[in-house]
Amino acid sequence: MPAQPKFIGTLKGSKVVIIGGSSGIGFGVAQNLIEEGASVVVASSSKDKVDKAVARLNDAETQYNADSSRVEGYTVNLAGSGAEESLKELFKQVGKFDHLVYTAGILNPRPIKDQTYQSIIETGDVRFTSAILAVKTAVYGGYLQDGGSIVTTTGSAYQYPTPDWSVLSAYCGAALSLTRAFALELSPRNIRVNCVSPGPIKTELWASIPAEVEKHLAAKVLTGKVGTVEDIALTYVALIKNKNINGETVNDDGGGFAGKL
Repeated sequence: MPAQPKFIGTLKGSKVVIIGGSSGIGFGVAQNLIEEGASVVVASSSKDKVDKAVARLNDAETQYNADSSRVEGYTVNLAGSGAEESLKELFKQVGKFDHLVYTAGILNPRPIKDQTYQSIIETGDVRFTSAILAVKTAVYGGYLQDGGSIVTTTGSAYQYPTPDWSVLSAYCGAALSLTRAFALELSPRNIRVNCVSPGPIKTELWASIPAEVEKHLAAKVLTGKVGTVEDIALTYVALIKNKNINGETVNDDGGGFAGKL
């Protein structure tokens, strides 16, 4: 009998739900997972974005190892009091799966003097509150299989004080504690929970960012460049594949924490 792979293709046959997977980092994770042979479900609030993401993932000319039987897409509302019901409906459509990736969130920076109750709630609504509800619904709704994993997303803002980002920084910092608490609570089910903390990453949002801003950010990290979606997608997939990592937040910031950010 020939040797079996220990590293490549070990996710073949697994099913991964990516909330926030229609664009940016989440879409990059979906692309990587399809190359690995996994089935993916991309979900976001925009049907148009979901449809376009599914079409791109099924395009054999641009997506390696494309297979339409391994790609699904659904819409989900993550904002407001209806988020939990929307998540329940999403997972009901998806059925049982092996891994959950959560990359959804808004930035909403503003000075402290301009913050209101509503703006504070809105900043953490999708990024923090709905992430908790997604984990709750996936696990205790009986959809995420025991022995699986969860990868959430925070941001480097909690490590580097920046004007106008105080509320977002607080939510990002809270995500670290949440990751450890989830890992502990779900350990009896052998469900691992980890988090990725991105630094500057060149996603679709960068189309509106002036070149001098990118140059400024690149000068502040040790690698001398802004990270790409292809770079950071590897981190998410590694956390899914590595069964010895649990309760950790991994910085993917070009050496910003060790450097000059």
